[in-house]
Amino acid sequence: MSKEFFDAIRAGDSAKVSAMVDGNASLLSARDERGVSAFAAAKYSRQNEVAGLLLEKGMSLDIFDASMAGAMARILALLEQNPSSVSSYSPDGWTPLHLAAFFGQPQAVEALLAHGADVHARAKNATNNMPLHAAAAGRNVEAVRLLVGRGADVNARQEGGWTALHSAAQSGDVEMARLLIATGAQVEARASNNQNALDLALTKGHQAMVNLLDEYAAGAHGAS
Repeated sequence: MSKEFFDAIRAGDSAKVSAMVDGNASLLSARDERGVSAFAAAKYSRQNEVAGLLLEKGMSLDIFDASMAGAMARILALLEQNPSSVSSYSPDGWTPLHLAAFFGQPQAVEALLAHGADVHARAKNATNNMPLHAAAAGRNVEAVRLLVGRGADVNARQEGGWTALHSAAQSGDVEMARLLIATGAQVEARASNNQNALDLALTKGHQAMVNLLDEYAAGAHGAS
């Protein structure tokens, strides 16, 4: 039953998810084989309609779900009940700050930081990344701005040697790249496969990003 439920969530089958919950409300507290909640499974699968449906059905959000959703009242209530939850890890290895950053919830990012979330926390999964990497991967420039403002290391590397600038270059996010470079990101930093941000921008055909990185690289060489 639980596997069928999660399969329906990931497929975006709202009608089936709704019918299953109506027939068995305990599914709202079900977890998949990795320990992930139904709401998180919907968000990871970009099935936002299903995620909304689960909320309508009365699903109770934990600190990780609430951080994904930007559910501020719930986040604050949970932090008041258990202040240490700000530094906890989800079953799949993320802190609440990672999840708020990736899913573009700047208010949640601010609240978590105000309650002591660690901008340098490493994910306990294969990504080995920090919240800044999560924000960059999620293309959330406001979350990047908040994290950098609180001392996040713009040149920190995640698994594979990627920096946040690598992510910005791959997605063609010029605004984010400008912000990262302005706060000290190394334009020519190379990942484990020897690719730098410019290589990724060229591969993806992001000409505006190529122009930006060329401009900064030329400036760096001129100053050296």
